[in-house]
Amino acid sequence: MGKSVKAATGVTQCFVKDLDATLLQLSPYDAFTLRDACAGVHAFGGIGSGKTSGTGQAIASAYLRAGMGAVWLCVKPEEVARALALAKANGRADSVIVFDETQGFNFIDYELAKHGTAGVGNVVESLMRVLASADQTTGVTGQTGDAFWEHATRQMLHYILPALYGAWGNVTIRSIVDFAASAATKSEHYADEAWCGNSLAARSLQKLSDNAVVPMDDHGQRTLLDYWFRQFPAIPEKTRGNIVTTLSAKLDRFNHGRLQQAFCGKTTIVPEMTFHGAIIVMAMPALTWNEDGVIGQKLFKYFWQRAMESRNGLDPRHQERAVFIFSDESQYFVDVKDDEFLSTCRASRACVVFMTQTLPTYYAKLGKDKQDAVDGLVGKFATQVFHANACSRTNQFAAQLIGRGLHRRASGSESEGHSSNYGMNQGGGSSSGTSFNSGSSHSDMGGGSRSSGWGRSSTHSTSWGENISRGTSQNRTQGWSEQMDYLIEPNFFTYGLRTGGKPHKGIVTGLWFKAGASFASADGNNHMVVAFKQ
Repeated sequence: MGKSVKAATGVTQCFVKDLDATLLQLSPYDAFTLRDACAGVHAFGGIGSGKTSGTGQAIASAYLRAGMGAVWLCVKPEEVARALALAKANGRADSVIVFDETQGFNFIDYELAKHGTAGVGNVVESLMRVLASADQTTGVTGQTGDAFWEHATRQMLHYILPALYGAWGNVTIRSIVDFAASAATKSEHYADEAWCGNSLAARSLQKLSDNAVVPMDDHGQRTLLDYWFRQFPAIPEKTRGNIVTTLSAKLDRFNHGRLQQAFCGKTTIVPEMTFHGAIIVMAMPALTWNEDGVIGQKLFKYFWQRAMESRNGLDPRHQERAVFIFSDESQYFVDVKDDEFLSTCRASRACVVFMTQTLPTYYAKLGKDKQDAVDGLVGKFATQVFHANACSRTNQFAAQLIGRGLHRRASGSESEGHSSNYGMNQGGGSSSGTSFNSGSSHSDMGGGSRSSGWGRSSTHSTSWGENISRGTSQNRTQGWSEQMDYLIEPNFFTYGLRTGGKPHKGIVTGLWFKAGASFASADGNNHMVVAFKQ
């Protein structure tokens, strides 16, 4: 354990500091360490697979016992109660801060307080990222030509934010909209006292010049005034009107309701509180707050990620404690920023836990053209846990991720044959013939002789035969061959894992994979089946 520090809630908590400390015992011989946690954990599992009550509960409990700070994202209303119950069960109830509409995080004030006018570019980019994330959440997709309006909106914000912050010392969403709407379309308007009295833009620019709360350097002030007095009025009227309308429409959702209360008023919570053990439970469930809940949680997640990335530039006492972000049904909160964050967050001791049902769930949320981005995002998690799943695409991904190996395949053949034949032959023949001969001889001596003969012969024959034969043959051969194939077949995830509940006596199993691992309980393989008690 590391040294004790005072948590943001005022409660002193111990925490695990050693990267090789065991957080979770996977088997009698294999452990999950803090170093593994910092490399990220992702879990897939179908409905009713037990991923939340199995892997999710086990990992979250281990992290809480280790004294980590946390940001806990919530989709379902019951997720808030579950987070509170787990914190209490693991001795961390006093570290919990429930972030609902009664709390506040004014993200613009927060960024300006950190960076000031010198860092206004960072503030603008943060605001643009928030607006883009809100568009994604509400299903607004970019069209051809939108880049111009995005650049124009960004440019306007670059000149509105420092003017408001310098003049008044604070910036609100409403003041941004009011400034844009009241900016002069003709430079001579600024010479009209009556007009200036009704224009926030004119009053702000006057105060910035005469009595600034946060003074600007001469170059910055000249550049700003040149934009509002010369460049902005020179923009064609229709184009200028569209720019103002675009900005106002994008910011409008933060001008009222829960988003205004939680993110545009007071600041009672900042992401850095997690560095000292605070467990911030985002009590704005997506299923009850709807789009506002998703936008609000994604906004806070984004600024927490930025804080974690810059953490190592702070005093060492702010760097020691590991912090985790927990997201069940993570498809609601996934963002392109997550890929960048996962690439570097390990060095900041940020432990990311994402859980979702299937790969296509991510594709649907980020868009069909983002499949490579999704695959890249999921591939950043060093530890992957796969629970029972009916999605063939996800199961195929799991099998491919685990890899291929040599398998000994048995081979054999068996044959049987029968033969029979039957034959018969029969034949007959006859022959007959006649012969006759005669002859005479005579000599000069007066003598002579004479002979004659006759003969006849006849033959007859008959023959027949029959043959019968039968035969039987049997052959059997056996052998084996080695083939490269999946170490775990995709269909294993449809039948080979336990899903808890009464049928499985409260036991959930998942196939635990870690890149580069050599699990002793699995003969040195990089994967093994791990059991969790619900």
